[in-house]
Amino acid sequence: MVNKESQSVRLLFMGLSIVLAGAGLIWGTILTYRGGDWIKTGFQLFTEAGAGLSLTWKLDGLTVFYLFILLLGQGLSSLYALGYLKEYQEKNKSLWPFLINWFLFLASMFGVLLADDGFTFLLSWEMMSLFSFFLVLYEHEDPQNRKSAYIYFVMTHVATVLLTTAILYLYALTGSFAFEAWAKAVPSLSTSQLNFIFLAFFIGLGTKAGFVPFHIWLPYAHSAAPSPVSALMSGVMVKVALYLFIRLVWLTLGPGPVWWGWLFLLIGALSAIVGILSASVQSDLKKLLAFSTIENVGILGIALGSAFLARSWNNSWAMNLAFVAFFWHTIQHMLFKSLLFMGAGNIIQATHTRNLERLGGLLKRMPKTGFGALIGIIGITALPPLGGFWGEFMLFQSLWVNTAQLANGWSKVFLPLSIGVLALVGGLSIATFVKWFGISFLGQARSTVAEKAKEAHPVQYITPLIVGGLAVLSVLWPSAILALINVPLSVLRTGDVLGISSALGTPLNLSSTYLILLILLTVIVIILSKRGIRRVTATWNCGGPLTPSLQYTAGGLTNPIRVLFAKVLGSHRHVKGDFAGTQYTLRSLTYEGKLKEVFEYSFYRPAIGGLIWLSSHIRKLQAGSIHLYLAYLLVTVIVVLILGR
Repeated sequence: MVNKESQSVRLLFMGLSIVLAGAGLIWGTILTYRGGDWIKTGFQLFTEAGAGLSLTWKLDGLTVFYLFILLLGQGLSSLYALGYLKEYQEKNKSLWPFLINWFLFLASMFGVLLADDGFTFLLSWEMMSLFSFFLVLYEHEDPQNRKSAYIYFVMTHVATVLLTTAILYLYALTGSFAFEAWAKAVPSLSTSQLNFIFLAFFIGLGTKAGFVPFHIWLPYAHSAAPSPVSALMSGVMVKVALYLFIRLVWLTLGPGPVWWGWLFLLIGALSAIVGILSASVQSDLKKLLAFSTIENVGILGIALGSAFLARSWNNSWAMNLAFVAFFWHTIQHMLFKSLLFMGAGNIIQATHTRNLERLGGLLKRMPKTGFGALIGIIGITALPPLGGFWGEFMLFQSLWVNTAQLANGWSKVFLPLSIGVLALVGGLSIATFVKWFGISFLGQARSTVAEKAKEAHPVQYITPLIVGGLAVLSVLWPSAILALINVPLSVLRTGDVLGISSALGTPLNLSSTYLILLILLTVIVIILSKRGIRRVTATWNCGGPLTPSLQYTAGGLTNPIRVLFAKVLGSHRHVKGDFAGTQYTLRSLTYEGKLKEVFEYSFYRPAIGGLIWLSSHIRKLQAGSIHLYLAYLLVTVIVVLILGR
């Protein structure tokens, strides 16, 4: 029984979200097309300097680019949610908590992007963290979802503590919360002060972005959240944290020591490797995508590292290439990862399972979802001709140009290793998503739920196809995307750097090239399909029946990766054979395999255990004695008097 009131609410609020996103995109396109000095210098929506007494907002080219990402992600995710939320409506689950927190989450991300002072930023940041937590907690009936939400809540507030520390420290040094005042005061700060502020920003923002080793919340939260929320968090929210690296570190703290760039490069490479390795061995449909987000955040971190190093070495060409790669990959990842989370949402609603081992044969039952997912797979694995390939190709170029212009030294030895890391990550990514798509959509159904699966609501498969169409359009008409990328570059470029043209030359329109290739491939396929005699028969299986149990499992397909990188993945397996009292006759074989997230079990769990132990001992101070409490007050007063002397 469909609740008519819930249906009206769903259509009204998601429709409103789509209309607002569309209006914002149109208005922003017109405003940016007209140009003006404001794109580079920005203009404040409120003129007072931020000092904790007023909220200040600023719009410039860098903000415009990320507002485009946010508005596009909002529109696509809201359109998908039109169909996705129908299942909750049919279960008579209230949509109000979702809808209210959805709009507040979007508004808070707008606030973070537009913030021009530390107080406004912290307020918007905390709202973004809080409302995204409520969205992750929406399906709170499942205990695992509650656990995931609370892990996210704790980690995001650890990040907030570090960011608050950095901002209050800058306020103590400058007497202002305004970003502009901080930038003017930076030359007077000592190296140790700058390094302290940078590390606080790096860990705080890196936690929200999903950098390893601060990433443990991301696989939990993104997999537990409803799929429209997962698409928005993975496609947009983690990019907001990366935006703040540019705003607060690149533009505010300015050129720092060269090790800042190396730290971005190292943590980016580590995140990319750990993320894709962890994704490759997952059997959870959405957790695999979440780990892939960590991989792509790592790739973006490598691009930032290359840009920071290029600025330290006065290599404007490599710096431009790095930023073009960074912004290009930001757009492409938002499109492809949103598409894949939408595809995963369709599968989960059709089968009511996230376990890859229970899927299979879905391409026959959900062909439109499968086709959209295939486009996403080609893009996310950086295969040509889609945009994922071109972003990583430009990043390769940036790293190579940085290396080629260096004199001999250890930098020239270690920098090319990041190129090898990118190549390794690309290969592992292909293996991972062959598993994701192949186990889900190809072969035979491995369970009754997969056999009974049906295509999703039309809106739910049309939206991924729209996303896939936008991804294809971005490579057929790259000049539009490059023009968009040139907007934030106008804020970041210095001196006589010419922006995109200095790095890429004149952008080409590739539509005619791809059209010719498509026609040639179509002709070849038609010619080959008409040759010979077509015969349809069952798959040969040595005379025996072909059953689902004879197919590759999700674990088996990537087991070589699991064995090769067992230490990195925390993989443990135990094989026990029952030989019936002899050494030749095997009666039964038992296999047990476990994966333990290395950073969680090696660092976070022991740290939490230590905190619990410390808390249990501190609790003894609360003995219930009024005399003891008065003694505490006396000691506190004495310490305050001594310090305030």
